[in-house]
Amino acid sequence: MIVVVIIGLLAAMAIPAFQRSQQRSQAARLTNDFRQFDSAFQRYLMENGQGPPAAGVGVVPTGMTGYLPVAFTQTSPLGGNYQWSGPSSYVVLRNSNATDAVMTLVDTALDDGDLTTGDFRKVVGVGYGYHIQ
Repeated sequence: MIVVVIIGLLAAMAIPAFQRSQQRSQAARLTNDFRQFDSAFQRYLMENGQGPPAAGVGVVPTGMTGYLPVAFTQTSPLGGNYQWSGPSSYVVLRNSNATDAVMTLVDTALDDGDLTTGDFRKVVGVGYGYHIQ
């Protein structure tokens, strides 16, 4: 009986640690994706003088083939897909299962750690957007 209680206590301590580790891993992957997208769009902007036109969810914008990594067309680590907004210059993660806790970690790595201000924001009813400057 004592052994079962000890195992239960150890499991109770391990599960939150595992969840935090999983959140940090997901945030790191999303941060990396957004940084790669930022680099690709920056390069396109420098070479063409303007951003590409808007594109559908999970669709590479016209002229961006060869610039964007494959991750742009694939489902993100937290579900959902990426989209280029066009003239407003946002890469948006739509239809994701991401929590604000995970996305705050992403925001901290990319911006100011506040999902309501800065270049990385929560867009209510849409998802999370990263403004390409």
